[in-house]
Amino acid sequence: MTAEKGYYSLIQFCPDVSRLEAVNLGVILFCPGSGFLQALTSKSTRRAEKLVGRGELTRAALKCAKTAIEKRLLVDRESFKSLEDLQRFVDTRGNSLQLTPPRPLKVISPEEELKRLFEELVGGRTLKESEAAKRAAFPSLQTLFTRLSNEGRATLDFEITLPVLGQEFTVPYAYRNGVLNLVKPHEFERNSVKSALELAIRGDLLEKHGLENHQKSRLVVISKFAPKCDPDFVRHVDQLFTEYSVKHVPAANVDEFASQVEAEAHG
Repeated sequence: MTAEKGYYSLIQFCPDVSRLEAVNLGVILFCPGSGFLQALTSKSTRRAEKLVGRGELTRAALKCAKTAIEKRLLVDRESFKSLEDLQRFVDTRGNSLQLTPPRPLKVISPEEELKRLFEELVGGRTLKESEAAKRAAFPSLQTLFTRLSNEGRATLDFEITLPVLGQEFTVPYAYRNGVLNLVKPHEFERNSVKSALELAIRGDLLEKHGLENHQKSRLVVISKFAPKCDPDFVRHVDQLFTEYSVKHVPAANVDEFASQVEAEAHG
């Protein structure tokens, strides 16, 4: 295959330009010859928090800013014809998300090259990968909560700081019915109790301490077990969640759970 000329630019979080401190949160790849233009951004905000402190970063705003760059390049793709067009876009960035000057490289497969650049220069999971994983695992939940979010009765990608542990914790869905329910789908691929125990501890902390605003909360785990998982392991996980005050919804009961959410969720 013939290589074409491309340019990449890093998306960096730089809260204070005068200090010249920045972390890579994404990458843009532009190939003028084929018209390829796309950005991939990181799902995590942990490295950004290290620069400003956990309590000083508005994670929702940062996520919106990353998503805005991806959408802007998608919508305005036809207006990017040359390196100068990309450079002008780079020069217009004026907030804490900055773009580095475009750097040239040879590209054979733009999609694969963009993934390689992201893995090498940013790392972790992308926002797109996170959304795709949720839809693939429980598509009916994704559809339900997307609609409830549009109605103001649920929240997508709800981020909190766990009490006591102080760790960042993100759940795909959250809704209120007297308490704040944090819904976390999880696939158990093998007979390992480690991930179940981590979820149980998080649920126990949320039940005992609530959130920073003293709001009562509960962790809801939607479970899917691989066929190779032992039936005894499945029972142990259910008992563990019950012991630690985690609401457990097996995949077989998802439709019943969805109906309950539909009836109870409010803004």
